[in-house]
Amino acid sequence: MRKLILTMIILISLVGCDYTKSEPATTEKNSPTSEAHFDERLSNTNGSIESINDGNDKRFSYLRQLSLAKQESFVKFIAEEKNFHYLYDFTPEDMVLVYLYSLSVGDPDLIYAITYNAGLLPDQETFRNEYFKYASNYDSEIAVHYRYYESLKIEENTAEENKVTVIITAGVGIMTNSLALGLQKEDKIWKMDIYHLINQYKEKTSEVSE
Repeated sequence: MRKLILTMIILISLVGCDYTKSEPATTEKNSPTSEAHFDERLSNTNGSIESINDGNDKRFSYLRQLSLAKQESFVKFIAEEKNFHYLYDFTPEDMVLVYLYSLSVGDPDLIYAITYNAGLLPDQETFRNEYFKYASNYDSEIAVHYRYYESLKIEENTAEENKVTVIITAGVGIMTNSLALGLQKEDKIWKMDIYHLINQYKEKTSEVSE
């Protein structure tokens, strides 16, 4: 049932989202929960992206920044219990968009699935608890802030065969902010090397409580 609900949420988030990053947004559009807007049209679809692609909803979704073929692949990835086969051709930039989507809907299980492990991650339940306790508030802010990104690219001068850094840059007025996200190849896909960020959030929480 959880898998079905999550698949429905992903499909809904792809309905009629606006590609234009310069268009002013309302407060409602800035909410991360807008990625998971429910729509009755889903009850009349066959589960494909195209069948619900004629809606008039203009809410932003990071998934809509992917090609249509990769949107379909991602939906299948979720529907088939996170079968990595569907993500084999996703670039590091694509995976950053998937990661930002997972932040916007607050899904620690999806984040866990696309996080580089190398024996460093705790079990999934521990990760989920840590995420909600330490990281979710920070990550929801990141998801909102970078929806107006101006560029998303690999830092070529530090790139290695199986290890890269992707820089996402967003600007509002005269202010420009950039976020560097590391990725490493594992299970034949690019995964987010971000578990150390949760540990940093833990340290911040400890400092505040002292």
